[in-house]
Amino acid sequence: MKALRIIGLDLLLPAVLGGLATLGFAPFGYYGLTMIAVIGLVALWWNVSARRGALRGFVFGLAHFGTGIYWTFVSTYYYGGAPLPMAIGLVCLLTVYMACYPMLVGAFAGATRTLPRTLWALLFVPGAWLLGELLRSWVLTGFPWLSLGYALIDAPVTALAPIGGVYFMGALMMVGAGAIVLLFVGALFARAVAVLIIALAPLGLWALPAAAHWTRPSGEAISVDVVQGNFPQQVKWDPNNFTTTLTRYRNLTERSEADLVVWPEVAIPAPADQVQRYLDFIDNLAGKRGQTVLAGVLVHPGEDKPYYNAVLALGTGHGRYYKRHLVPFGEYFPVPDFVMHWLDGINMRYSSFGFGADDQPLISVDGVKLGLSICFEDAFGYEIAKALPQAGILVNVTNDAWFAGTTAADQHLEIARMRALESGRPMLRAANTGISAIIDYDGRIRRRTEQFSVANIDSHVQPRSGLTPYMRIGDWPLWLAGFLLTGLGLAAAWLLRRRAGR
Repeated sequence: MKALRIIGLDLLLPAVLGGLATLGFAPFGYYGLTMIAVIGLVALWWNVSARRGALRGFVFGLAHFGTGIYWTFVSTYYYGGAPLPMAIGLVCLLTVYMACYPMLVGAFAGATRTLPRTLWALLFVPGAWLLGELLRSWVLTGFPWLSLGYALIDAPVTALAPIGGVYFMGALMMVGAGAIVLLFVGALFARAVAVLIIALAPLGLWALPAAAHWTRPSGEAISVDVVQGNFPQQVKWDPNNFTTTLTRYRNLTERSEADLVVWPEVAIPAPADQVQRYLDFIDNLAGKRGQTVLAGVLVHPGEDKPYYNAVLALGTGHGRYYKRHLVPFGEYFPVPDFVMHWLDGINMRYSSFGFGADDQPLISVDGVKLGLSICFEDAFGYEIAKALPQAGILVNVTNDAWFAGTTAADQHLEIARMRALESGRPMLRAANTGISAIIDYDGRIRRRTEQFSVANIDSHVQPRSGLTPYMRIGDWPLWLAGFLLTGLGLAAAWLLRRRAGR
């Protein structure tokens, strides 16, 4: 019986809770289930050893990230060309790496179990979770996918996002989970505090300013058209499909009368210098019609220069944007040269791009400056903040065809919505195979496409100015709080153990 109980509490239940947590994220959106999952996780960490807390956190993470980012296998195996054993191994390695963060929080929860329960549940464990998510957004250039706060994008707590951002929202979810656990298993004082927090939470949310409070309309609205070419990854780079690609984007652009037309990431599957005549044609066409076309292409400035993942402004707009935050092991390989030769030997496809500068001038359309991001750059609030407060509209171009048929596109759209909400700016999102969307400054989707369809979506978008508190201050108060609470928790637990040992 004891063995069955250990298996159930240490393995089966954390795994179930980890899978349940994933259902709060897109495309499912059952954020209540994510809340239930983290309540269960905090309860599993209640009064256990550091070793057992780490095990339970690790199993939770394996199930959560295994069900949430399984789609990395599709890009690695089907489109990346990795042998099947290697593809499976890499995805498993990534999942294990991601699971290490809740494992460390679980170890911390066990190591600090001697602390007063109220402080443990409401401050120290949420603080450790906050620090874990911040570290996950930074280590190895960061992979903040499935941060808890994203599950709350459609919950009645969105007024928190412009104030503290997605990690702040996740930390408060952990505080709420701790309060509910205290309500059931805490002592009398702890239960009283939990009741007070739960009772005051709705009042606090009601008192918060709405998203519209922090930014304001600026100038005239501009007409926009987001283009979705829909070229599956298996045919995108096929030379036999090249003419079809050029024709489709030309036709989709010609039929648009918008001030701004946005193409997806690397819409034209060739370096810009190889399709210069075509780009000149689009440039002249858009210029005569008073349009700006944002064209996703590869740019190779010279023989001694790397390729850049870029967006070029054609027509009445001018300028270009080079992607700054590259995907490790996708767009560049931080490995020694001998590893690169090994990848050549197994015929695994890889890229090595150059990094765009942080201080790139913003592209403007009719006097409205645009905050550009490419692909998963929109997963980082600090990348979006680099264009503010000058940018009145955000633009993200991406190619989620790498993960076709999975939940990745919905999750990526959810992330883009959070950036719009955090910054108080509308966002235009052009995705090769979908999901393309026009997102309002409050994170709500105004228009969107279906996946795997050729489509234009147009609208009038109102630029906005001003800075939300989160975009003004950034994540540094969260880093400070995470380190402070984690350090204080460990130090206090050590002092208590030392006194008890006397």
